[in-house]
Amino acid sequence: MEIGGIRRIPCEFPERKMWNLFLLLENDAMTKGYLRDKYAQVGLDHPDRAAFRASHAMMSYVRQARELYLAARQSSPFVSPLLTYYGTMSLAKVWMLSFDPDYPRNTFVLRHGASTRRRKRSDYRLAEDTIRIQPEGLLPELMRSSGWGALCNTSWSMKQLFSLLPDIQDSYRQVFRETSLYPIAIDSNPIEGAPSMSFTLEEKVLDQLHLTPRGFAERLTRTVVEPGPQFTVDKSPTPRGWIRFHWQHSESTHVDCWNRGFAHPWFREDVRGGYYLYPPNRGDSLGVMPEMFVHYLLLFSLSMLCRYEVPLWGEIVDGTAAKEAVLIEEFLQVTRRKFPNLILNTLFEEKILFVRE
Repeated sequence: MEIGGIRRIPCEFPERKMWNLFLLLENDAMTKGYLRDKYAQVGLDHPDRAAFRASHAMMSYVRQARELYLAARQSSPFVSPLLTYYGTMSLAKVWMLSFDPDYPRNTFVLRHGASTRRRKRSDYRLAEDTIRIQPEGLLPELMRSSGWGALCNTSWSMKQLFSLLPDIQDSYRQVFRETSLYPIAIDSNPIEGAPSMSFTLEEKVLDQLHLTPRGFAERLTRTVVEPGPQFTVDKSPTPRGWIRFHWQHSESTHVDCWNRGFAHPWFREDVRGGYYLYPPNRGDSLGVMPEMFVHYLLLFSLSMLCRYEVPLWGEIVDGTAAKEAVLIEEFLQVTRRKFPNLILNTLFEEKILFVRE
């Protein structure tokens, strides 16, 4: 049975259309109705009262996010990380209010929830700079509420976080001379006579993991956070350098018909709906981090540089202090389009793809 589908919206200007959907949550009656349904869904007492209490805050955060993202888009990279980050925080608070009408319940949840070294060393390297997820604050609160609390109190480098974003992979490969995400070619139709579909993948991923095709399929099946898909090897002929696998799930016959896609933490998706595989090493928990948290952490780090290390940040964006300058500029463009889309998907519990006409 197919549940949680995909909504494809044809449009000439995807970013503008995306923000038009947020207008639904700037209307008082629609926001109260949305929150009432959400609070009833999670079993809160008196969902009508809770919706009345939280609706004004939600509308205000949506409006603030819209204004901050607009200002960021019109600004140069010298200041846009700061504007984008605070727009991101506003959208994160919208998400929080969708299940907690009393946010903020205390001053601890008003913190950013992440930290980085305030004073940078003289031999500073942006790719090696680390961000730590703190036990208290907006980010860890969202992580725990969505089942990812195990990521709290962990630290990640900027390079590791960049490696998880499919929309900037071309630049990532050019800057770091390595591949972190492998593109996937998906068969358009389910396999005839079977509730499954096939996909092909570059064979060199097996060399990176030191696995046979069968061993890789078995590891994919084992590496799920809940009862999920089954993976098996498809032995039909493939082009040289590629391998094919079957994907099967009890709730869907094809990843393009389901808002959860592959329903597997190693698979990531770009803004156009294309899929990539992140093959983490054994014991590596980075690969399971949902993309919206990756955006949050990167923007937090860049905004801290922008705000507190102004001379260094000027050298970075001018390309004189970091080879990642091009990667940063592309990320800032991508995140203004991608993060609000991810929040929309979460709020409305469906995958929304804005497709150019």
